[in-house]
Amino acid sequence: MATLVGLLLFVALTRLPALLAPKAIDDEQVYSVVATEMLHGGRPYVNAIERKPPLLFELYEQTFRVAGAYNWHALHTVMVLWTLATMALLYLIARRLFNRGTGVWAALLYGLFLLWADYRNLALNGELLMNLPVTAALALTFRRSRSRVRPELILAGGLVAGAFLLKQPSGISALALGLYLLLPSYRVSRGLHWGHSLLHGALLTLGFTATLGGTALWLWQDGILREAFYWSVLNHDVPFGPGSWRFWHGALERGGFFLLSTFPLVLGTAQSAIEGSRDRGLWRGRRAEFTGLLLLLGVSLFGVAASGQFLYHYFLQLLPPLVLLAAPVFDLTWRGVAPSPALLPRRRLLAGWLILSAAIYLVVDTVGIVRHGTPGASAVYVREHSNASDRIFVWGQGDRFTGLYLDAERRPAARYIASYPLTGHIFGVWDPKLDTSNRIVPGAWDSLRSDFTAHPPRYIIDTDGIVQPTTYPIARYPYLRDYLGRYYHAVFRASDGVVFERVSGAGKAG
Repeated sequence: MATLVGLLLFVALTRLPALLAPKAIDDEQVYSVVATEMLHGGRPYVNAIERKPPLLFELYEQTFRVAGAYNWHALHTVMVLWTLATMALLYLIARRLFNRGTGVWAALLYGLFLLWADYRNLALNGELLMNLPVTAALALTFRRSRSRVRPELILAGGLVAGAFLLKQPSGISALALGLYLLLPSYRVSRGLHWGHSLLHGALLTLGFTATLGGTALWLWQDGILREAFYWSVLNHDVPFGPGSWRFWHGALERGGFFLLSTFPLVLGTAQSAIEGSRDRGLWRGRRAEFTGLLLLLGVSLFGVAASGQFLYHYFLQLLPPLVLLAAPVFDLTWRGVAPSPALLPRRRLLAGWLILSAAIYLVVDTVGIVRHGTPGASAVYVREHSNASDRIFVWGQGDRFTGLYLDAERRPAARYIASYPLTGHIFGVWDPKLDTSNRIVPGAWDSLRSDFTAHPPRYIIDTDGIVQPTTYPIARYPYLRDYLGRYYHAVFRASDGVVFERVSGAGKAG
């Protein structure tokens, strides 16, 4: 009980900056704008466009439906509970494989290193969300079953599909689980034959495909299947892949920072890998599970690299296999019986290292929340000079600019809550000299015209015009340039945008 209370207090303390945050954090801003539109009867991919899968938006909408729109304390409480649930599953897996102490270490390591890098890892983002169903699927797949049929694998496959519907890269974990079920060591350890492995793989696949099929039916009935498939699957590419310097620069720079920031975890995993290579090592009798975790770690690396951006929160996908590999080494080291050669320091130094890491993360997160916790000045102006029924349009790219809709507490006048479909913006690339016009989504400007005709924005906030040199100046886009010049005049300028107000009597011309 004391250990449980300690873990709860640790999570609560280290997430305190988020629990007290006065606004949405990073990616939460974009997802919350979509969810707010859904609360008003709108549909994702139609009334508010974002490229994440539908289950993520559904989770946000239901949170706000229960707790109220713009309730950031409730949203971050969900983040804490989601984290605790994932920790509980990691504890369960590690305890089944080894012992209670290893389970505690698995939970603690996940709760700690989830905070690496900066305050944005406190967000209820897709990576944090997808880790829970992936870990649940892993727990079911590793579970010792009395039945040779193992019907629970249908649920495991469904959970992986659920993870995919929260964030796309998690779908690759199905490959690792499927390969685990085909391992010779899996069959030997359970007294199975090839037929059993094939059956188990089929059940996992059935759960995965049935869940995706059911979701497709739900989206079709809602009339957004085509749009959901386009924005969450087809509208993704890697302009700068492994053949480019941009890709490797991001991989080396941010991957190196991840290794440095989580170095105790890296050492524990390396020690575990050494032990796993020995016939009489730490993983003796658990060869299949050791290989399965290595497979999961390997495919997760592909998930991190999938977009070529290597953002900090992408690395969170690596944590479940890393902590499960490292936890038994931490447990042995803590008990003073570490395997040789010992890569982790002894108990006192190890404790100090982890405490220092937690303290640094807490300071960095607190500073980040404080620095980015103030509502945008342009949005505050709009909120104070408009009515709740007024719509606004924000021209710009980036979470904090999309978040101006939330700061203003006003609904978007157009489906494009970020400007990338209208500009062809390449995510992760800000180069005013780079022509991205060939990447503009076909028909996007016609759709913007239609949206403005249906509900003209009372205010337009130009966030791109305040940056010099500007990347996507409004003057480059004839329709928006002429629309702004004909119907609007500048009324306010701040560090985050120029506010244009619709001229009285301008009507609804689009």
